Amino acid sequence: MPTLAADAYVTLFLHACKHSSKAVNGLLLGSVDANNNVMALKALPLFHSSFALSPMLEVALMLADEFCKQEKGLQIVGYYQANELSGDLDLGPFGRKIAEKIRMQCPRAVVLLLDGSKMQASTDDLRLLALSAEGKQTGQEITLVNSVQTIELLEKRISCGAHQQLVDFDTHLDDSTKDWLNSSLLS
Repeated sequence: MPTLAADAYVTLFLHACKHSSKAVNGLLLGSVDANNNVMALKALPLFHSSFALSPMLEVALMLADEFCKQEKGLQIVGYYQANELSGDLDLGPFGRKIAEKIRMQCPRAVVLLLDGSKMQASTDDLRLLALSAEGKQTGQEITLVNSVQTIELLEKRISCGAHQQLVDFDTHLDDSTKDWLNSSLLS
């Protein structure tokens, strides 16, 4: 069962809010315990334009791996995506390719699709679907650490416009002074 810490959940949701009319994707960083449960602690937003930028994806994955090595105990444990059209619940060929690549390194990696048909999250409905690497819904339950506080933090960060401050790897490529790790986004 995948579990998301507040940082991971709020960041991925803010990424989708910032680019609400575009498809977005990113990586989930965390750990896998002895029982093969995935704990996503952090989300790294990748792209909001074309997903078909393989060389840039390779660079982003290498940088994410380096970040994980510096932050002891972290590894890439998943992938998230929100599609351009709110009713589109298909991972698509590029999303499947990324998911397969991540699963080669972390067999228990989680793949999450943000259901954008209603961008109002609650503790009962996180607006996330767990998918297989092939893009099929798994029905796997996704849990949040401190769900009530996490949803409150998300609402607070959206209301104060924090999603406009979020930087993804796309934006970092345009201006390398911008922090795509979003180190101070939730502070």
